[in-house]
Amino acid sequence: MGIELKAVLIVGLGSFFGGSLRYLSVIWIDRKVDGDFPLAILCVNIVGSFLIGLLTQSFARYVWMHDTALPLFLTVGLLGGYTTFSTFSLQTLKLLQTGNWSLAALNAVGSVIACVLFAFAGIKLGQTIWG
Repeated sequence: MGIELKAVLIVGLGSFFGGSLRYLSVIWIDRKVDGDFPLAILCVNIVGSFLIGLLTQSFARYVWMHDTALPLFLTVGLLGGYTTFSTFSLQTLKLLQTGNWSLAALNAVGSVIACVLFAFAGIKLGQTIWG
């Protein structure tokens, strides 16, 4: 029970920081870019996908990182809180409800393709850096 509680607390702490970082990132991007397309969440999800790929590769390379606390904090907690599929889904639905079919399709397809590609890019960079 103690290990499970510790893991929950580690993930919760990471989620707090990740969610806060997402909120600040979205505000910053939204202030820089104007338009109907939900670019901020797309950017957050792409960056998060890249980082989770990069971190996964580094955890596989370094034995000292096999302790579950750091990977749980960074991937499940921090990046799980930073990226957001629920916001992406809601924004896509709102685009559909307002008749912006092309933007909704672009958001849905673009998000999935970009995030998968950036997760792959993160893994490849991690392999280049850490072998």
